[in-house]
Amino acid sequence: MELAVIFLKNRLLASTSRSLSLLVKFLSDDVGCRETESIVEWIKNDSYDSVVLNASYLVKHENKINIYFFYDGYGREEDKQREKFETSKDELINIIEKWSEHIKGPFSGLVISVENGAVKLESMMPM
Repeated sequence: MELAVIFLKNRLLASTSRSLSLLVKFLSDDVGCRETESIVEWIKNDSYDSVVLNASYLVKHENKINIYFFYDGYGREEDKQREKFETSKDELINIIEKWSEHIKGPFSGLVISVENGAVKLESMMPM
C-alpha cells in the first residue's frame, strides 16, 4: 500500500512513494481549492493529449493519464527513469471530485492511500 499524509494548507507531510507524491502535488498545487470544471473538461476532451499546469505535466494515453512533475529535469515523458503517477481518466475525475469535497470541509489533514490501484481519500478531523 502507498500512503501520503497532507496537513495544514495542503503541504505534504509524508509519502511512501514518489509516484504518490506526484498525485499529491497535482492535487495541492494544480487543483487546490479551485473550481474543477476546466480540468475535468480537459480530461474528457480527446482533442488535447497533454497539458502543463503549475507543478504538473499531464499526458493522456488512450484511457490512461500520466502525471509527471513539470520541473523534474527530464525533457520527455518517454524517459524510462522519469517518475509518474498513472491512472484512468475516470479514476482521476473521481479523485478530483473527492479532493474537492475534502478540501472544502473542516479538516486538519488528509490521508491518501493507494491499494491495488484504487485511490482512497480520508479526512482527518480537527481535535
